[in-house]
Amino acid sequence: MSEISDQLIPWQKKFGRNNLPWQETINPYLIWISEVMLQQTQVKTVLPYYQKFITTFPNVKTLAMAHDDSVMRLWSGLGYYARARNLHASAKIIDSKFQGKFPTMFTDLLSLPGIGRSTAGAICSLAFNQKTPILDGNVKRVFTRVYGVKDWAGVTSVEKRLWEIAEKNLPETKFGKYNQALMDLGATVCIKNKPICLKCPINKSCKSFLYNWTDIIPAPKPKKEKLTKVSYFYIFQCESKFLFSKKPKKGIWGGLWSFLEFNEMLNVKQWVSKNLKTNNFSLLEKGVMTIVFTHYKLQMHYQHIELRDLKSQEIFPSGSWHDKGEIENGAYPTPVKKILKKFM
Repeated sequence: MSEISDQLIPWQKKFGRNNLPWQETINPYLIWISEVMLQQTQVKTVLPYYQKFITTFPNVKTLAMAHDDSVMRLWSGLGYYARARNLHASAKIIDSKFQGKFPTMFTDLLSLPGIGRSTAGAICSLAFNQKTPILDGNVKRVFTRVYGVKDWAGVTSVEKRLWEIAEKNLPETKFGKYNQALMDLGATVCIKNKPICLKCPINKSCKSFLYNWTDIIPAPKPKKEKLTKVSYFYIFQCESKFLFSKKPKKGIWGGLWSFLEFNEMLNVKQWVSKNLKTNNFSLLEKGVMTIVFTHYKLQMHYQHIELRDLKSQEIFPSGSWHDKGEIENGAYPTPVKKILKKFM
């Protein structure tokens, strides 16, 4: 065993997170779902989503056969929706290319949409006890502190060095237990702010602890001014139904249902007359909501418009009318649900 694993594996058994549902199984499908959900998302947020997801889709086959809307509905509110689309696409590939059997080879896992080197390594080590390193956010923080890496981990050369560190520290046995210990250490002890160094089993080997660098390592991502995108959303309501359109699979809220969105303000009277075939409508409310994403801000200018004398709710080909009772648990972005609550 490496010096780090010598200390970490016994520590994890006694002090690690040993009660999370995905830690109680070696089922690769369940581990895969948890690993994808945990990307850029905290455990406490993931737990209810994970339980609902695996209850509805308990195996690869059920996920592969599911309708897009069913998958996105269960993901609604969890964010980073490409993860859900990739899970669904990968399940279909596993069902067809691998006859429904979850791949056991690292290279096969890497070929699936949404599975990178760290996720593939986690699945291989946790489910199959293969000798594969991991390097998620928690593990990067542990290694940068232990080895005193002062540069931002997102730089290609730094990430390459961290992968070399991850490989060098792999033990000769108990690969899954070691990788789980690394993740637990980063999540519970070697946390971003005010790490609990005195409880760390490897603090004697940690340069950041010895030289008091824990406040400056890991280095933050260089700040970049976020651009603001402005979009105009129109909330058309007819009786108890609202008009939605499905977002393209690429881009924010991909595959979810959202209000009709435009890059510039509409001449509402002209647009409604032409597309919805009525002149009987009124503006009920308008407002602005700003949403902050990883790389930019979205300024949502919205108008809530009530339609009357609408001859048919099927006449708008690129949209779909949804009853307000469907929305709370449907495949809609959280900001959309938040705005709609004001009107319901």
